[in-house]
Amino acid sequence: MITVFILFFSVVLPNTIYCPTNDQPSTRSLYSIGDTLSYQDQSLQIPVCNGEGNYSTGDSFSFLDLNGNENGGDYKISIISMNATW
Repeated sequence: MITVFILFFSVVLPNTIYCPTNDQPSTRSLYSIGDTLSYQDQSLQIPVCNGEGNYSTGDSFSFLDLNGNENGGDYKISIISMNATW
């Protein structure tokens, strides 16, 4: 099975909600549309700022949770959409 991640970019800057990212590494990865996330980037623990479903606010999320090779065969397709206007 193949895990596919399609990248789009969107930035939303709310005035009242702050999600701390102090635990995040300072390195960046650059991706283009259609690229697949590296295993290293999939394993990053990302704080959940607005929880719903399986994740509550304050939990950590990892894209490995959606990788069928790592989660027992439950394959998912993820679309990451990020847009910014300056």
